[in-house]
Amino acid sequence: MAGNPLKQNAILADKNLTGKNLTGNQLKLIACLAMLADHAAKGFSLRGPAFIIMSGLIGRIAFPIFCVMLAEGFFYTRNRKRYLVRILLLALASEIPFDLLFRNTLFYWDHQNTCFTLFLGLLLFLVLEKIRENGQADYRMSAALQILSIFAFSSAAVLLRTDYDANGILALTALYYGWRTKKGTAAITACLFLNIYQFQNLGAFLALIPLSLYSGSRGSRRAAARNLFYIFYPAHLLVLYFLSR
Repeated sequence: MAGNPLKQNAILADKNLTGKNLTGNQLKLIACLAMLADHAAKGFSLRGPAFIIMSGLIGRIAFPIFCVMLAEGFFYTRNRKRYLVRILLLALASEIPFDLLFRNTLFYWDHQNTCFTLFLGLLLFLVLEKIRENGQADYRMSAALQILSIFAFSSAAVLLRTDYDANGILALTALYYGWRTKKGTAAITACLFLNIYQFQNLGAFLALIPLSLYSGSRGSRRAAARNLFYIFYPAHLLVLYFLSR
């Protein structure tokens, strides 16, 4: 077995003691399956209990998990700018498959895919980090600039009509401020922000179950494993489009 056996045994023992056995890759897999259920229900125009279960409950699990993984990626990635570019390229590559599946057209400007929301959130993280790192700024000025930045990016999400729009940005903001110190509270707050209007995403709270089992370990570090999750989003949209048509 590669690596330090003593260190690996310590990690395994810690997981067993805490009962937190899910890796980051396993969380992403859960999110992908939940997203697949949601998009299949919508793509095949299901109705009744099947739609409520697949889209309204299971499907809502995906976004909070992806938000958490985005926050973790921001704090732990070696190159934040490269990470930002990857999310932007994923958003651009997914837009046509997204429009094909949900609008049956190559371009639909009134609704953009979820990755654009994640991109705006990640860009907001970078802005907030710069503001908070500026030791020359008065704390009141710093707070005002942070609030203005959150408002600006929330407004951008609404104007661009990204998936989850301002709610998604506020959920990501909650994770940015709380994930390093109060992860559980941050995740709950993020789910609350997703339901700020008419409690349309109550299923998001189900994501708290797998998140509570997160061990903090990434899982496989192979590039192939990472790229698989990036490819899955546009690929499953295209497959569902062709199957549904």
